[in-house]
Amino acid sequence: MSFQKILFKTLDTLLPSFVARKVYKVMSNPRVHKLRDFEEKILDKSKKEIIDFKNFKIQTYTWGKESDKVIFLIHGWEGQAGNFGALIDILLEKGYYIKAFDGPSHGKSSKGSTSMFTFAELVEVLLKKYKPTTIISHSFGSVTSMFALSKNPNIPIGKWLLVTTPHNFKSRVEDIKNLVGVTNRTMDRVVEMIETDTGVSIDLLNVEHYGGKVKHVKEILIVHSKSDKIIPIESSRITNKNIPHSKLVELDNLGHYSILWSDELKEIVAKEL
Repeated sequence: MSFQKILFKTLDTLLPSFVARKVYKVMSNPRVHKLRDFEEKILDKSKKEIIDFKNFKIQTYTWGKESDKVIFLIHGWEGQAGNFGALIDILLEKGYYIKAFDGPSHGKSSKGSTSMFTFAELVEVLLKKYKPTTIISHSFGSVTSMFALSKNPNIPIGKWLLVTTPHNFKSRVEDIKNLVGVTNRTMDRVVEMIETDTGVSIDLLNVEHYGGKVKHVKEILIVHSKSDKIIPIESSRITNKNIPHSKLVELDNLGHYSILWSDELKEIVAKEL
């Protein structure tokens, strides 16, 4: 058990409100994971641009010819654009103009307190800016994509590939609870903070509520591994049921991140997109 987890469990009994604020801070400050060498090399081949968004300097990346059809890559929480490194050459061969970014306080963007909702706002801004024909999202990037797409039915999307997806925001809360080892009582306080900040009930932040609002996306393909230990396969199965025109492909023996550079996913991208 980590020192942080022991500390949170100890304080949780004595100072639940204090711990709730600390947990909320953990949720608001994503960890930045080191990229693999091949992912860094792919980023080096891109055209880079910094854009301003709220209090952040957002790093964006572009590959390909501007005259080609646009594909928008949306990474997950604690992810970054480089996570899609294994797919870039395949997408270029298929004639895509590729747009990607590092979210607020993610990757090479500037750091600061942020949230899934700030991330989602940025996705919506970039969706309107890039007007892609195709989207690839990973993990919680799929949830933020759904929020953005549901609010912009006037942007026609031909294909959307979700590489793993949670089916609600509560799963993120549960992940944090397990990470820091606090009680339901404390997490109830955290949920209150989230709802106060966003003005939205956390129970509405789910696929059941938003899934029917992405009918303007012509083809939706969900890919998930049965051995994903971060987001269980059942989450994508629920998402699939709540988006009637979606298709689910279940893979075997791949991790939550390793799926992104797997031969299986490369083959799906080459064939389906």
